[in-house]
Amino acid sequence: MGFLEKLQKTVGVWLPDERQISMDKGHDFENYVANLFKLKGDYFTIVHWSTDHSDKRAGIKVESDSQPDFLIRYNPTKEHFAVEAKWRAYTYYNKKIHDYVIKWAEPYQIKNYQQYSKKNNVPVFVVIGLAGQPHNPELTFCLPLEEAKYPDIFPSVLERYERNPPNKPFFWRDGVLK
Repeated sequence: MGFLEKLQKTVGVWLPDERQISMDKGHDFENYVANLFKLKGDYFTIVHWSTDHSDKRAGIKVESDSQPDFLIRYNPTKEHFAVEAKWRAYTYYNKKIHDYVIKWAEPYQIKNYQQYSKKNNVPVFVVIGLAGQPHNPELTFCLPLEEAKYPDIFPSVLERYERNPPNKPFFWRDGVLK
């Protein structure tokens, strides 16, 4: 093996892997979301927290990675619901609709979350953090999956589900997460 081949094999050691950076930001935002449940003391229990172990490059697929990030129990009533957490640094301009949107998921991911909801008979909520840092977003939104059925979410939809302040503890009432 020549010097250039050896150098190519070590590039990942000293140059950050974009996929790993993205995963780290996702995990940071998941921790942020988990702490918003923790702030309410004994009201919530995280029953399951998926870990995202799939590696598409290596051909490894982990079935639980297609589920929402969290399965949560609201302890006073024993109700369960699921949460998918997504952090985005910025909106992007969609030329087709001539507006800025948040691209929160791929169509196959949305389908997976819809199937999970139906199969497990639990509502799924999408918690989106926008701007700032994953551990301290400037804005957060909490939408029922039914309102996030497309990969791009319009600002008019998001504003109905804005959490203000973004770091307030979650609240559960009558099947709705706020």
